[in-house]
Amino acid sequence: MKRISNPVIFVFAAAIVSVAWFTWSAWMSDAASMRMNARVRLTTEKIRLLEQVAYQARALEAAVRGYIITGDTGFLGREDLSEARLRAPIQSLAVLAGDNAYEAAQVDTLHNLVYDRIVFSQYLVRTAHESSVMAGAMVQTRHPVGPDPLTGLTGRMLVDQYGQFNDLTGPAWYDRLPFVLAVSGGIGAVIVLGAGLMGVIRNVRKAGLAENKLRENEERYRLLIEDAGVTLFTSNRGGFFTYVNSKAKELTGYEPHELVGKQYVDLLDVSEHKRLRKFYEQQAFDGNRESTVRFQIRRKNGERRWVEQHVVLLRKNGLFSGYQCIVKDITAEKTKEVELIRAQKEMETLHERFESVLFNTPNIIFIKDTLGRYVLVNKRFETTFGLTPEQVIGRTDRDFPEKLNVETSAETDRKVLLEEKMMEVEDTLDIDGQTRYFHIAKFPIRDPQGRVYGLCGVATDITQRIAREHELMASRKKAETAHSRMENFMANMSHELRTPLNGIIGFTNLLENQPLSGEQHDYLQDIKASAGNLLVLVNSLLDFSSIRAGKMHLEKAAFDPAGLIRQTLDRYGDRATEKGLRLECEMEDGLRAPLLGDATRLQQILHNLIDNAIKFTHEGGVTLAVSSAPLENRKVSLRFSVSDTGIGIPEEMRGKVGQVFTQLDVGDVRKYGGIGLGLALTRELIALHNGTLDVQGNPGGGTRIEFSIPYQLDVPETIADTPMPDAVLLPLAGKLILLAEDSLLNQKLAIKTLNGAGATVDLAENGVEAVRMYVAKPYDCILMDIQMPEMDGLEATRIIREAGSAIPIIAFTACALKGDRERCLLAGMNEYVSKPFVPKELFQRVLEAIGERFPDTAPFVTDAWEDAPDEIKIDLRHLKSVAENDREYLLEVLKSFMQNTGPMFHRLLAATSGGDWEHAARLAKVLYASLMIVRIHPLSYNIVQIRQKLEANAEPLTILSDIHLAIKHYKQSLVLLEEEIRDL
Repeated sequence: MKRISNPVIFVFAAAIVSVAWFTWSAWMSDAASMRMNARVRLTTEKIRLLEQVAYQARALEAAVRGYIITGDTGFLGREDLSEARLRAPIQSLAVLAGDNAYEAAQVDTLHNLVYDRIVFSQYLVRTAHESSVMAGAMVQTRHPVGPDPLTGLTGRMLVDQYGQFNDLTGPAWYDRLPFVLAVSGGIGAVIVLGAGLMGVIRNVRKAGLAENKLRENEERYRLLIEDAGVTLFTSNRGGFFTYVNSKAKELTGYEPHELVGKQYVDLLDVSEHKRLRKFYEQQAFDGNRESTVRFQIRRKNGERRWVEQHVVLLRKNGLFSGYQCIVKDITAEKTKEVELIRAQKEMETLHERFESVLFNTPNIIFIKDTLGRYVLVNKRFETTFGLTPEQVIGRTDRDFPEKLNVETSAETDRKVLLEEKMMEVEDTLDIDGQTRYFHIAKFPIRDPQGRVYGLCGVATDITQRIAREHELMASRKKAETAHSRMENFMANMSHELRTPLNGIIGFTNLLENQPLSGEQHDYLQDIKASAGNLLVLVNSLLDFSSIRAGKMHLEKAAFDPAGLIRQTLDRYGDRATEKGLRLECEMEDGLRAPLLGDATRLQQILHNLIDNAIKFTHEGGVTLAVSSAPLENRKVSLRFSVSDTGIGIPEEMRGKVGQVFTQLDVGDVRKYGGIGLGLALTRELIALHNGTLDVQGNPGGGTRIEFSIPYQLDVPETIADTPMPDAVLLPLAGKLILLAEDSLLNQKLAIKTLNGAGATVDLAENGVEAVRMYVAKPYDCILMDIQMPEMDGLEATRIIREAGSAIPIIAFTACALKGDRERCLLAGMNEYVSKPFVPKELFQRVLEAIGERFPDTAPFVTDAWEDAPDEIKIDLRHLKSVAENDREYLLEVLKSFMQNTGPMFHRLLAATSGGDWEHAARLAKVLYASLMIVRIHPLSYNIVQIRQKLEANAEPLTILSDIHLAIKHYKQSLVLLEEEIRDL
């Protein structure tokens, strides 16, 4: 049994006594305090009510006086309120004073006085209603009066109540006795408690030190667990978490408090749960203290992770009570393990594939080390050279000089290893008495550090390919020879046919100007028509040959589709009338806008179709219908339909229409003429335009051929009408021209035509004479035939250009194949005119070459359908769209263009003359950019040609000629630009 002096017992006993004493003292003090508080509240309430009676009495008197003096009825409301507030406190005082007879008598007296005051106030109010003067006299007095009984009684009662209040709240020694006794008892209890508490404190301090040490040890243990980088938890026998450290959140995504109370199965898939439950049940049954197992868990966000869990069985009183687990995240390790396994499988697969490739490939594959020793060879190597891997591995090429090309192989091996890059060579080897060709590719092999440790070679047997190449080369040479002969044949045929045709047509044109009889005129027209038909045939053959050879290219220039269609129909009007046929045209109004395209080829297509329609129609008529359909990117599709009421085309034969040299019936050749080339050429031309062609039967009898071609829109803003001159001048008046021509017939025709145009002509019969004569006189230009004896026109032109002469030279030839014009221009010629020539076209080319195509100085009348290609057109649509029709801005840009462009052309001319091609190209680029803003046709086209020739390093003289032409066009455009400025 413990001693009674134990400080805890003393403290406990003293505490009980102190509590009992303080409880009794507190109860007694509380009872006295409650009685005192009740009396104080009663006295305080009486004082409040008496003061309210005194205040309301004065307020009643003031309200009555105010009403009597001012007559304001608002005071009556205050008087009524004061009366009501006087009665309420009197009634309350009567209740509070019921236990005190003296105070009850005073309250009765006060009640009577208040009632009298209220009656008097009401009397004064009634009197004021009857006579305000009398009521005023009653309330006003000049002599002092005695004290008011109501006020005096109220004052005395207040004094009595204040005295009672002071007695209740004032200090007295006997009132402090309970407090003194309580304090004395408290001091004694404190002394006893202090003595006991000192002992308790000593014990508590010792216990606190022990507890702190225990907490420090626990904290060190907790930090050790937290810093270990693993998740630690404990669970009961059922697998419910009882403790989880903070690392669990990194592993599972759950906060520790979310896991406590949950079962571990919530983190597992069903299959894993069954396996782990069986594993740990077996561990608990066997009594194995520790175990380690790997498995997958499911995180809070559904992600899977691999963990390694070390489990220790917990025991309490020798009985199994739960698990203590240390869990480590091994996802990265497991991923590497999986990747390693997958990589090993892939390596095995690749190895199998590599072995399969090595065994089955038709190529020879080998690997060598840096010393040239074979490390690996494939099956093809073995079968080709008759060497087994056992014979080859570890040996070099020098060990097999009779089978391998030792020197070549060693040299390529050395380059591959030294330069560390792939090399490809072709080599020949004699194998089994046969020469075999091989394409060998060798490349270095590197280790993971990038160091070369050997090379690999792949040799492909190309013997059959080489043989095929030799055969193809021989075949190609034969084809090129045949093609060259065909081109020469076509050129010679064209020249030989065009030369007499040129004479026939030329002299026919001259005869038309001579006086003839009616019969002679008819004969002349027949000759002219026959020559024209023959020329069309020759041109068609050449065009078809060019298309089939891929050498025909379409021009892209602006043309008026409506005008072209009318011109085409006008040509066949008389012919249709002679046959008694109607020739009609149905054309929509939307064809007024100019288009960009090859007008000549479109007209050729229409000519062929309309000519055939008239040819095969005997009664009825021919109708040309034209419509348009808009496309994207400012394009339009022109749709043509040529319908006739002729003999028609059987449905089974429509698929053959357009085949070369094909007609519907052999008898058609004798009856209608022709060789079946027109429609074939038409089909090819439409296909060249990316168009479509469709042949149908006409519901009214005959045939309807429909085709469509896409064109680019090119609508200039304004096209000024050029007035016709009043007087017709000779176009070549005063010009001195040197004609180089060997054909007597062509000499006569050209001289007669040029003299008729006002030119003076000197004749050179071959290229040698032309080279000798051009320096003798200041010729304006030279008309140079191409095929002449002794020296052809191309060679003569080169000699003239090499001598430094810039005289304009125009090719004047019957060669009309694709490429002839380019060869002439490359030789240094300025222009190209084919024979038979049209006089007006020849005059125009001459004037263009010498730079004098001015309508006011050298006009000549052209046919109504002939468009002047050099007609200057100003297009300011782009500039106006950019400037948003700002007049000041437009004027500023146009004036700046006129001020700067002229000097820039002169700098371009100087740079080109001085051979500064780079500077000239820059100036041409700047000019092109300016002309993209202020668009001038054909000046923009001239600049494009100059840029192309500068980039291609063309002959300087051809570039200088183009620059002079561009300067001429620019000067002509200044007049139109000034008109545009005036219009603004």
